[in-house]
Amino acid sequence: MRRVFFAFLLVSLAGAAQAQTFPDRPVRLIVPYPAGGSLDTVARPLSQLFQEATGQPMVIDNRGGGNAVVGTDFVAKSRPDGYSILLGTSGPLAIARGLGTALPYDPGDVVPVTNLVNIPFTLFASTRMPERTLAEIVAAARARPDSITFGLPGQGSVGHLAQAMLSQATDTRWLTVQYRGAALALNDMAAGTIALTFTTIASARPLIEAGHIRAVAVTGSRRTGAMPDLPSFGELGYPQVNAPLWIGAMVPRGTPAPVIERLHAILSAAMASPVMRAAMAPVGADISGDGPAAFAAMLREDDERWGTVIRRGNIRLE
Repeated sequence: MRRVFFAFLLVSLAGAAQAQTFPDRPVRLIVPYPAGGSLDTVARPLSQLFQEATGQPMVIDNRGGGNAVVGTDFVAKSRPDGYSILLGTSGPLAIARGLGTALPYDPGDVVPVTNLVNIPFTLFASTRMPERTLAEIVAAARARPDSITFGLPGQGSVGHLAQAMLSQATDTRWLTVQYRGAALALNDMAAGTIALTFTTIASARPLIEAGHIRAVAVTGSRRTGAMPDLPSFGELGYPQVNAPLWIGAMVPRGTPAPVIERLHAILSAAMASPVMRAAMAPVGADISGDGPAAFAAMLREDDERWGTVIRRGNIRLE
């Protein structure tokens, strides 16, 4: 017993000593999606602020593939020293677990540091669609089941499950069309090929400004500062349609607690900066900065949210 205690003490002291000098070399931020997506809107200013705060570069490493599984697996198998950080989301963790996806890692192989932002998904419609309000769209879907086209931006994505939430809340059925990403779905919607899709304001803004698509409602109970005139699903009577895209920093399991605490301090300070607030406002992102314990509690809620939607809809990957 005494040997175990002293071994634990030595590990703890080593972790504390490491945290005092952390970081003393470049840190790699793994973005598990191709460059140019929603996560890059967080990664780019975060890397700049990290270097300003620590004097060490934060190198953005976009490792897309397998619906974010490739990048997540890379971090899960990296050395647990704080120098490989995952910009994590629901897809390769809670959603993959709920879908029963065969993964090369256990979701617990990456542990929370801090939730950075929450971005609510928004329902968008083609401007060629005659129905304009959510009530009109739901009424049309009930009157014509399986006929209104709904683009799903990737199987098992937040956008896919947001559509399932909408179906379950409104007792509607749609003619779903699978895409390999939000950009393809948005382009088809702008052309009038499909009527609806769920995605983020950041992804849709260029087509909104061009007048090709319009926002219908934002998920959750609150409006977004990026589009303050846009109603929320909650105020329209559907609070259960709540599909936030959280983006958080995670590290390999086994990373010393003092290093995690140091990372949380650096990243939460960066998120609170005026630079980050200015960068996040146009995309409708709510800045968080919660620590490991609060982030872990949120992850448990995420598991329950998506697990319930998947079970109710009997959703399986094709």
